[in-house]
Amino acid sequence: MNTTAANYVFNFDALILGCITILLCLIVQALFVMLVTTKFKNGVRQLVNAHRLTFAQAVFFAGVLLLLISHLIQIYIWGLSLSLFDIIPNQHEAMVFAGSSYTTVGFVTDPLSAHWQLLTVIMATSGFFSFGWSTAVIFLLSQALFPSEK
Repeated sequence: MNTTAANYVFNFDALILGCITILLCLIVQALFVMLVTTKFKNGVRQLVNAHRLTFAQAVFFAGVLLLLISHLIQIYIWGLSLSLFDIIPNQHEAMVFAGSSYTTVGFVTDPLSAHWQLLTVIMATSGFFSFGWSTAVIFLLSQALFPSEK
């Protein structure tokens, strides 16, 4: 069978799996964002008001670390999805490819068959959106850490 790009533009399998996986990633991102914006932002603000700046900076960095961990979890979810559905049978290769695509760095050769290549675009969109969301939260934390800079 001669494979053309037109055969896979609207690949329903990849679209459904991608949407389910991106939904799981968004739930993880939302949970971490809620934690950081409620607990850590208020903690930073209270510590700054009490003139305990060293502790406020430590809480700020802990919040940033939690956001970074949320991205690692999301990469793991993508890699697990690729591996569980036997799209990339080797778990290590699935995780590295997921990280490469999610971060939009693209340092790994695409191991996906044409049937699943739409997932690369969905992974990149997932990462791009989540990193933007985290950046906004870090900005909020920074405003709490440096209130005079508003």
